[in-house]
Amino acid sequence: MRHRIENQIPVGYVVIPPGSFWMGSPASDREAWEDERPQHPVHLTEPFLMKQTEVTQEEWEWLMGDNPSYFHGEPFLPVEMVSWYDAVVYCNALSEVEGIEPAYSFFGVEGVPGERRFSIEEVEWDEESEGYRLPTEAEWEYAYRAGTTAPRYGLLHEIAWYLRNSDSRTHTVGQKSPNYFGLYDMIGNVWEWCWDWYGEYSRREQTNPKGPIAGTGRVLRGGSFSGNALYCRAASRTDYTPSYRNDFIGFRPCRSLPLDFLPFHRWREQTEAGLFYNPGSYRRGRKRRNF
Repeated sequence: MRHRIENQIPVGYVVIPPGSFWMGSPASDREAWEDERPQHPVHLTEPFLMKQTEVTQEEWEWLMGDNPSYFHGEPFLPVEMVSWYDAVVYCNALSEVEGIEPAYSFFGVEGVPGERRFSIEEVEWDEESEGYRLPTEAEWEYAYRAGTTAPRYGLLHEIAWYLRNSDSRTHTVGQKSPNYFGLYDMIGNVWEWCWDWYGEYSRREQTNPKGPIAGTGRVLRGGSFSGNALYCRAASRTDYTPSYRNDFIGFRPCRSLPLDFLPFHRWREQTEAGLFYNPGSYRRGRKRRNF
């Protein structure tokens, strides 16, 4: 049975409603990489919370006690030089601090989080838990698109720090324009770890996909300050081994929600009244910011 989440939205998080979308890139997209195809229909049946920004160095240091980042100087720079293992440990630690059942169980832990040799032999995700966790690859792309179908939800220089405007470094989170869900820096600044093992797409329709059951690399999404425009697109994807870390890699947590979560009911009522942008209908309405 799920831990019952309180009917309030944590500061810095937004509710992502359930819905359906086309994942990946269409054959007509000349910017697309081959691993973004074939485009396929995906259904997400439950709402979830997602952090509006990437985890910052201040947030990491407060919880974990250190700062592994290469770029220092501002507390609100995204934390980087974090592996996939580091990210899932952070999610569990955040759950424990808030008194929530952790989403992950770890087996065969070696080393200290944030250090080069840190590794976990096996990570199990309790899908009934409402603890903090990494988004699935499908959740990430759905949250990024927020009902849009284009590769980007705005002009690139207005929504992302990337190769041509970043001065080859990360930047304080939340400075660029958000998407319709109120999410910042979903492309550019740092690549973001997802739960899934990396794998090829298929054409079949999927519901709540979570990627292959095994693999060699975990998925990252969003591009970074050091990447060009081709990487800063809704469907762009890459992967690295879960122990890999670099100054262009960070993450943002999310949390599962029950369908009876009170603020979600309010969101649904306002969506039906035409006050929100409804990604299921692809009709543009007025979207309230929650930041």
